[in-house]
Amino acid sequence: MKTPRPSPTPTAAYTVKSLVKALNILQVLAEEESPAPTLTQLSRRLHLHVSTVHRLLQNLIRHGFVEEAPSPGGYQLSYRVLRMGLRVLDRLDFRRVAQPLLRDLNQQTQETVHLAILEQGRAISIEKFDSPQPVGLDARLGGDRPLHCTGVGKTLLAYQSEEYLEQIAQTSGLRRFTTHTITNLPQLRKELAHIREVGYAVDHEEAVEGLRCVAGPVFDHNGSILAAFSVAGPATRMTSSRISEIARLVRETSREISYRMGQRGVAPASASLAGLP
Repeated sequence: MKTPRPSPTPTAAYTVKSLVKALNILQVLAEEESPAPTLTQLSRRLHLHVSTVHRLLQNLIRHGFVEEAPSPGGYQLSYRVLRMGLRVLDRLDFRRVAQPLLRDLNQQTQETVHLAILEQGRAISIEKFDSPQPVGLDARLGGDRPLHCTGVGKTLLAYQSEEYLEQIAQTSGLRRFTTHTITNLPQLRKELAHIREVGYAVDHEEAVEGLRCVAGPVFDHNGSILAAFSVAGPATRMTSSRISEIARLVRETSREISYRMGQRGVAPASASLAGLP
């Protein structure tokens, strides 16, 4: 009697190479700094022959996921992909809860307000309210930011495990972006402990010279962090005294959103503002 062979793993059995290549094209189009990379650029980035990339692009265009860009020879994601992404965002209940409160924060501070989630070791922006002032923060939705040197990043990182922190330090590294960037693990641990203690994070021009922000966490009913949000603006407006004022507003907003998401053990901000330092 023959011994049956073990079933192949799902990865080995179901990997479709052409599909993987097509998905890689979509990923490059989503992440590429160039707004509309050409066929040659895509070929070089993916290490695929030009004819292979062209064939896959034609299929993606035929099915409505990619379109030719206005710039000659360029390609870009279609609005169909945008609609798919928006459907994902719609499933994030905390985003709908947070939106009106973040809009209020934007109006109160007159600065740019961002909402971000943790994804694959980066802080991903999923909501933004622009500053009405002439000099504001120009950042796009879906953009990713490092964890160790941004307000939302440090906030998200502050509530992760020690193992996760060490993994980020080893895999992503604590890259220096400015003279203010924290680049060693002991100092970062101290910073994250302070964030947990006071309930908010401050980015003192750690990622971009001349840009400061104050960020706060959003917790769920279990007390686990769901997201982080920040108020960001130029250092000329975000002075030390104003940072203290905005930090108070950030704490209030953090408490209110988290309360509405079911976190208990703390009173909603609307019922306890007088008790905040």
